[in-house]
Amino acid sequence: MKKIANSFLFLIFFPLLSVLVYFFIAYIFTLFPQKRGEYYLKDSKEIHILYNEMHSDIVFNIQDLNISNFPHFENKKTGYLAFGWGDKETYLNTPNIANLKISTSLKALFMNTSALMHVSYMPNIDYFKNLKTIKLSLEQHQHLKVSILKSFNFRGKIYKGYEREDIFYTANASYNLINTCNTWSGDRLRELNISMPYWTPFSWSVVNAIP
Repeated sequence: MKKIANSFLFLIFFPLLSVLVYFFIAYIFTLFPQKRGEYYLKDSKEIHILYNEMHSDIVFNIQDLNISNFPHFENKKTGYLAFGWGDKETYLNTPNIANLKISTSLKALFMNTSALMHVSYMPNIDYFKNLKTIKLSLEQHQHLKVSILKSFNFRGKIYKGYEREDIFYTANASYNLINTCNTWSGDRLRELNISMPYWTPFSWSVVNAIP
């Protein structure tokens, strides 16, 4: 019985301990960001980071993009496009956080799952409170656009969005415990020589590093 009891306690506390260690490591990484150079330059373009408790998107002014890459939005002349990378099942079945199932979360975290790119159109962004703005040099801005395009698998399937103003594309790479939707955002920004933690599994890992 003692051996059974010990096994039972292990099954209960090991997952809990794993989660605590995961959060602790993520927090430690935010305390010691990878320091980079200055990126507020005279000749610059703005991008924005849109975020909530779980997720972060990179937002462009639509006039700064080659909209022909995204035929679904070719009729849009002004406004913004938000780009996010994430777990396929979570994206397609979770229009908001309230719809998120524990089984879906566990599968996404502990397995290598397929990923999608989510592209959303917004006529304006003035009403968003959870938004941070970053000024990039023209070179950084161009690099970011190229980097984001590399995340798309344009030969893959396209999926209907939640509404008429968004759409999902098949993405490259796999989603897992280490490679999350927010590490995608953090990696894209770190490539631009922006100060960012070495690992950004959560949305706050990304946005807390941005002034």
